Amino acid sequence: MQLLFDHLAEAAERGVPPERRSTWAVLFPGAPYDDQQLRLMVSYLFKLLERFLALRELEASPFLGGQLLLQAYRRRQLPRHFAHAFHYEQKQLERQPLRHPEYHQAHYALELEHYQMESAQGRTRELNLQELEEQLTFAFLAMKLRQGCFALAHQAVFNTHYSLALEEEILALAARQPYTDKPAVAVYYHGYQAMRHPEQEELFPPFREKLMEALEVFPQEELRDLFLLGINLCISKINRNRSAFLREALELYRRGIEAGILIEDGRLSRFTYNNVIGIALRLQELSWAERFLHQYRPLLEPEQQEATFSLNAARLAFAGKDYGLALTHLQRADYKDLINNLVAKTLQLKAYYELSEFDLLDSHLKTMQAFLRRNRRLGYHQQNYGNIVRFTRRLLALRPGDEAASKALQQAIESAGPLTEKGWLLEKVKG
Repeated sequence: MQLLFDHLAEAAERGVPPERRSTWAVLFPGAPYDDQQLRLMVSYLFKLLERFLALRELEASPFLGGQLLLQAYRRRQLPRHFAHAFHYEQKQLERQPLRHPEYHQAHYALELEHYQMESAQGRTRELNLQELEEQLTFAFLAMKLRQGCFALAHQAVFNTHYSLALEEEILALAARQPYTDKPAVAVYYHGYQAMRHPEQEELFPPFREKLMEALEVFPQEELRDLFLLGINLCISKINRNRSAFLREALELYRRGIEAGILIEDGRLSRFTYNNVIGIALRLQELSWAERFLHQYRPLLEPEQQEATFSLNAARLAFAGKDYGLALTHLQRADYKDLINNLVAKTLQLKAYYELSEFDLLDSHLKTMQAFLRRNRRLGYHQQNYGNIVRFTRRLLALRPGDEAASKALQQAIESAGPLTEKGWLLEKVKG
């Protein structure tokens, strides 16, 4: 097995698939080739690797190993060993900082082993049934509400519908003591309520408050899901013209990035980078956006870093009305991503207009139209950028002093959709 593993590992490092007969020769020099035997060995090695991975996960689990040890002592009827291990696991569980849904599940599992051991020993004193009931309810409520949040988040993006069994009963119970004091229940209860009633903006601050309280007691992976849930809630409200949620979204991004929650394997997603700078620009936080632009540039994926940085540097320069610098930044990178390419082209369009480079703008609009024709599967984006090109052409054709035409164009822009540059176009029409 060791020889086979080493041989396959070396082949993987070289990036060359191993040949079966040469593999056999490494394992059994001089022996006649046996394809069936080699297949059996590879299959067995694969099973060993799976067991290895499972054991690594067991070692990494903060709760599971102790539960399995207690189970082993209970099944072997070793009460003294069980009692020692149980008290140790109790202390370890309380000392570790996490208080997420799996903490209550682990607490329940620990108490269940204790109950089973005590009842099997025929103890007549009071058993731990109340503790079992409480921990089971905490875990049940937290996990049901978490699942409900996942379902509502998916439902908001895809054309589907999910129902939460016992929804009203769960919400009524989660709103009562002692459940409101448990972070695992409270954060998902308020998140679910905010997502369930997006029109009730007063439901968002309690969710944000509970999320901030969970920073020290939830694992990073789960916090990431919660932060993204909160950010998406803000974006949905921003899309309904609730501009107050721009500040909320930026604060969630800021806290999430500074705490490392929105950074994975030392990398910051270019989408997060783009979104943060976009929101900061809408809030006119230009100095903060510039610091962020440079501070987090090294965390971008190397193959995307130059294009992502240049695009956002151009956005920042445009917001500061340095249109020439914006064009310089746009020319420094090759935007292979279709959407980033269109964002860059739109920024270039606006810079040409602001600089009164109308000949260049006319040529650029033709290039954009040709690009959209070549990429017809862009769906929403094709409509949006097609509208931007169309209304920019109408803007260029507008004669000075023609109030009727100006008003007609303004009304057309206001009623058009999708149109992400609606604000800029209206500003130019009103001139």
